[in-house]
Amino acid sequence: MSLPVDPRIQPPTDPTVESGAPMTAADADAAAPALEERAFGQLIDTGGPVPAREMDNVHAAEPEPILDAAEPEPAIDPLALSEETVEHLAAGRSADVRPDDPWAEAGRKVLRFHLARMLARVPGVLSGEDAEDVHAMRVASRRMRAAWRVFGDGFERETGRRYRRDLSAIGSRLGAVRDLDVLIEILVRYGERQSTRERSRLQPLRDAWRAERGTQRAALAAYLGSTDFASFAAEYDALVTTDGMDAVEFAPHAANLVRQRMPAVLWRGYGDVWAWDRLVADADIATLHELRIAGKWLRYTLEFIREPLGPEATRLIQRVVAIQDHIGTLHDMHVASGLAASFAADTSGLTSGERLALGHFEQHLDRGAERLRRSVGTTWKPVAAAGYRRALGRALARL
Repeated sequence: MSLPVDPRIQPPTDPTVESGAPMTAADADAAAPALEERAFGQLIDTGGPVPAREMDNVHAAEPEPILDAAEPEPAIDPLALSEETVEHLAAGRSADVRPDDPWAEAGRKVLRFHLARMLARVPGVLSGEDAEDVHAMRVASRRMRAAWRVFGDGFERETGRRYRRDLSAIGSRLGAVRDLDVLIEILVRYGERQSTRERSRLQPLRDAWRAERGTQRAALAAYLGSTDFASFAAEYDALVTTDGMDAVEFAPHAANLVRQRMPAVLWRGYGDVWAWDRLVADADIATLHELRIAGKWLRYTLEFIREPLGPEATRLIQRVVAIQDHIGTLHDMHVASGLAASFAADTSGLTSGERLALGHFEQHLDRGAERLRRSVGTTWKPVAAAGYRRALGRALARL
């Protein structure tokens, strides 16, 4: 999730890849939203993360409508826009990137695939019936930003700048809602293990987070019905469906195919992750969060060309997802603790029992975060292992 780093901190035999069960490309695509962000889950007794599959049917709270009668009608019909554009884009099970694709056209395939996935979630986001729709739409917007980072040098510079800026703004609006869904979910999961009285004492915090979520969801819905979003969708659709549009012309002797450029991109991405090896054992939470960001770019790049890399690509991705989930849950617990403490400090009228319950919640999160910090090596070692680099080399040799 993209909640800010808590103000209390200042930002600053090895297992091999060959172990582990294979996953098909279709399975990995279907699981991508659940793997992208762990929904703040943790095992209450041990402080460990709940596997994504256990969280699939857990929602933060009862769904709330995004729009109500007091809100203005949207400038356009976002449902019609979504249906028309998604049908036009006709996304398949994968982006179908191939080793002989020109660099910009490979990027265009990835952008088209994730634009279709993002727009397909608009109806669900507007209905507010399932928090997963906001999550999945945010995941798609993030992957498009990552695609611009990977393939952006194949396009005109101003084109890349514009769409990265637009996607960042969309992601921020989605993140404002998603982050609150995650906060509420961890509070609800914690409350399920507490007494009825303790749960009732946490109600002021839950009410505050739910109210803010409602405000952010209304703002998101208004944006999805705006002419700004309609213009973005129409112009972006034209870009991702028009071969050659805004593509840079490479010199005849320049490396311009996926098979020629991707190996350097992937090794650089892995190097950015591996460079943290000396720091992981004693790293603080802010440092580990930076490692997670580096891992995210490596993971997305691998996902973009998973099919031509062969079955080893899925296992490579799984190792990066494991460290991302571990650090992400750690960071989320730490941030939630800080926000709960701030709520207690800044809110007047709380009873002594409510303040005590908030303190218990904060302590629980702090203990869980510390356990995860101390155990980060269990998910880091498979990524830093020589076996990972050998597997990456074998996969790249298939291009």
